[in-house]
Amino acid sequence: MSFWDDFSQIFARDARKHKALFLDPQRVDVEYDANPIKEGEAYCRLWLVEMCLSKGWELFKTRYPVVHSVMRFIHGGETVTIPYLAGPGFLKELTEDNLDRIIQYNHPLTPLFPFNRGLVELQAGLFSMVASDQMAKFITALGRFSQLLPVPQLSAVLSVADPVYRGIEDLLEVGGGRLELGYQQTFDGAIGGSNYLRTGYFVAILAEEQEIAESTLCIVNDSLRIGAPGKAKEFVTHHHWPLEGYSYMLFRLERRTSQDWESLTDIKDLVYKAQEAASKGDYQQANNILTAVKIAVFRSPDLTRFDKRQMVLKITEELHEWGLESTKGPVPQPSLYSIMQRAALPVDAKTEAEFAALEAVFDVD
Repeated sequence: MSFWDDFSQIFARDARKHKALFLDPQRVDVEYDANPIKEGEAYCRLWLVEMCLSKGWELFKTRYPVVHSVMRFIHGGETVTIPYLAGPGFLKELTEDNLDRIIQYNHPLTPLFPFNRGLVELQAGLFSMVASDQMAKFITALGRFSQLLPVPQLSAVLSVADPVYRGIEDLLEVGGGRLELGYQQTFDGAIGGSNYLRTGYFVAILAEEQEIAESTLCIVNDSLRIGAPGKAKEFVTHHHWPLEGYSYMLFRLERRTSQDWESLTDIKDLVYKAQEAASKGDYQQANNILTAVKIAVFRSPDLTRFDKRQMVLKITEELHEWGLESTKGPVPQPSLYSIMQRAALPVDAKTEAEFAALEAVFDVD
């Protein structure tokens, strides 16, 4: 049985009574697109926005608090698991003297990853561990390794993910890990139902189902608040106050329509070489490198299907312009960001056939 299944069993068996809900966009003070995220058109990232531990916990004396999250999704044609561990160093603002204090983190738990198909699954939990110097060192080391993972070019650091995940598995076993508060959800790319993948805030609160009126919960300045009910954002102008007396974790799922282009160093280097060849009038070499660019783009698991096509079109247009207009002077370092700011380009029948062939051979998503 996998650790993912183990966690699911722990969650089902040991999770204390809690509320878990996705907040209505009308209960958030800023406007955002809450429509379903379509396959192949967007990038996603998970954030831990805010956290609060209520009084009465035995933490910091005999047990350490540890936030552990895992997201699982299709990347490069395979299911990948991206873990994150936040230990006492990350939670340094939480001490036994300031329990019930709301701490804002706004910390990324995953990289910006393309959603091309399939399911996106999340497990997140606040665990408590037996306190000891040796345990603190173990937690700190794993936390440092997990911080390597939330980077735009996920494919470059995937080799780190599995050892970190297995290390967290060992930690929870040897450290007497006890699940205090958890959230588990599977998001679907299909439209329909309540679990479709979308931008927004969701929260896990350590409370009985009927203790807190969902209609009063709202988000103001990235903070979970209690405010006037309704869907006209009355809570923004009326009085609102913190949710007190409850432990909770507030998350946000971010949707972006563009990748961090400058992080795609392999593609960027190829574009530079093609520009350099074109500037010297070696158009055969420039075209050969452009072929390599196309293959690199369509093989990249860090891009959406839509962006793969547009990136090839825009880079091709950039190189054609460069070859015609630049026959002297130094070759500038290419900016994929500036290239991708070009307006979307149409696809003719010949190019469509070429893209279909590239997708059939190289596009593993």
